Amino acid sequence: MIKKTLSYLNKGNRRSARAKKNIAAMFALKGVSILCQLAVVPMTINYVSKYEYGIWITISSLVAWLSFFDLGIGNGLRNKMIEAVETGKHRLAKVYVSTSYAIISIIVACVWAVSVSASFFIDWCEVLNARAGLRQELVWTVVIVVTNFSLLFVLGLNRTLLNAVQKPAVASVFDTMTQLLLCVVLLVLINTTSGSLINLALAMGGTSMLVLVASNIWTFTGVLKRYRPSVWSVRFRLGRGIMSTGLAFFLLQIIAIAFYETNNLIITHFIGPDEVTVYNVAYKYMQVLMMVFTILIAPFWSAFAEANINGDFVWMRSTVKTLVRFVAVLGLLGLAMVAVSPLFYRVWLQGQVEVPILITLLVFLFHIANIWSTLWTQLLCGFGKIRLQMLMSTLCCLFYLPAAIFGCRYFGLAGLLCASVLSFAVFTSWFGVMQVHKLINRTAKGIWNK
Repeated sequence: MIKKTLSYLNKGNRRSARAKKNIAAMFALKGVSILCQLAVVPMTINYVSKYEYGIWITISSLVAWLSFFDLGIGNGLRNKMIEAVETGKHRLAKVYVSTSYAIISIIVACVWAVSVSASFFIDWCEVLNARAGLRQELVWTVVIVVTNFSLLFVLGLNRTLLNAVQKPAVASVFDTMTQLLLCVVLLVLINTTSGSLINLALAMGGTSMLVLVASNIWTFTGVLKRYRPSVWSVRFRLGRGIMSTGLAFFLLQIIAIAFYETNNLIITHFIGPDEVTVYNVAYKYMQVLMMVFTILIAPFWSAFAEANINGDFVWMRSTVKTLVRFVAVLGLLGLAMVAVSPLFYRVWLQGQVEVPILITLLVFLFHIANIWSTLWTQLLCGFGKIRLQMLMSTLCCLFYLPAAIFGCRYFGLAGLLCASVLSFAVFTSWFGVMQVHKLINRTAKGIWNK
C-alpha cells in the first residue's frame, strides 16, 4: 500500500509529482485544521455568547478591510518570485523579497497609527448595533485586533514566498499548529476566566502571532534561507515593478473583500449580531468544502505560471480536466453535508445555535459557486491574465452590494444569500471557463488575452 502510494505520488512529470505531494501533505494537515476550526466555534460561543460571537465576527470582518493597503504587493511578489527563481536569478529574488518586506512594513506602520487613533473616536456600539454597555470593551477589542492584524500582515508574506516556490504544504503545517494551539488556549480561557471580547482578541491574535514568528524564523533559516530579507538588499526603485504587477491583483483584492467581508456588517445592521452567528455557523460548516478545494488548487497558481513560462500547454489541458472533476465531487459532497446538517448542528453546537436548513442550502450554493469561480481565477492568475476577470468581478460587486442590502432588509438572511448566489451565477461563473480554455488552446485574442 505504501509503495503504491509513493509510486502514484512520483508518477508523471516533475511539476505534477510536486503538486501531488503537496496536495497529499496538505490533506493530512488540513484534516486536523478543519477539526480544530469546527471545535473553535462552539468553544468561542461558550466562552462569550451567541450575541458577542456575532460582534466578534463582525469586528474581524471590518479589520480585514485593512488588507486594502497591501497594494497588491503580496501577489505581485509571488509572480515576480516565480519568474526570478525559474530563470535562476536568485539574487534578484532576494532583492524582491527584501523590498516587499520594507514597503509593506512602512505602509502597515502608517495604517496602524491612523486606525488605532481613529478607533477611539468611533462609536462602535452604533457601527456594530451593539449594547451600550459594551462601548469601552469594543474600543480596546478593536485596537487589539488592528494591532495583531497589522503585525500578521507583515509576517504573513512568508506564506506568499512558500507558495511561490511551490511549498504550500509547509505553510499548512504552521496553519495547523495555529489551530491546535488556539484550541488549547481557548480551553484555558474557558476554565480560568469569565467571557470577554478583549481576552478573546488577545488569545486569538497572540496565538497566531506566536506561530507566525516561529514560522518566519524557521523558514528564513531553512527552506528560504537564500531569500532571507536584508536591509542591504532593499531596492525601492523595484517596488514600482512589484506593485505594477500586483496592481490588478490589488484591485481584485478590493473587490473580493467588498464582496465577502460586507456580509457580516449588513447582517448585524439590518437584523442583529445574533443572526451574524447563525450565518457564520452555516458558513464555517460548509466552508469545509472550500478548505478541501483550497488544498487541491493551492499548488496550481505557481505550477501554471511555471508551465506557461515553459510552454507546457499539454500538461495544462490535462490538469484542467482533472480539476473540473474534483469540483463535481465537491458538489456531491456538499449536498450530502446539507442533508445531514440538522443532526450535525445538534451534535456540534449542543443546541447553542439553531440554523434553518434553508440557510445551510443557500450557503452551500454560495460556496460551490465560489469554488467554481475561484478555480478559473487561480489558473488565470498563474497566466497573469486578469484584466477581464477584474472587469467582471467589478460588475459582480456593483450588482451584489445593493442586491444584498435589499435582500437582507426585506427578506432577511435568506435574501442576502440569494443575492450572493445570483451575483456569482450572472457575472463570474462563465467567463473564466472560456478564457482559460482559450489560453490553453492558444486561441485567446483581444480582451481574452488580457
